[in-house]
Amino acid sequence: MSNSSDTREVLARLKTEVFESSNRHLALALGRPVEEVDLWLEGGEIDEDAQEKINGIAQERLAE
Repeated sequence: MSNSSDTREVLARLKTEVFESSNRHLALALGRPVEEVDLWLEGGEIDEDAQEKINGIAQERLAE
């Protein structure tokens, strides 16, 4: 499992490259409240379930 810092970087890439820089769209895709996604992007702890979802979406949607 990657650490929160790596996951946060992936989250930021997803936000800008896939979800048009929209926290709202990103939160909807993750099934989480926008406020929680805001906290993650500001350095808050990302739980294991969210890390799995973030990395799964990244594997499907981000070009390497």
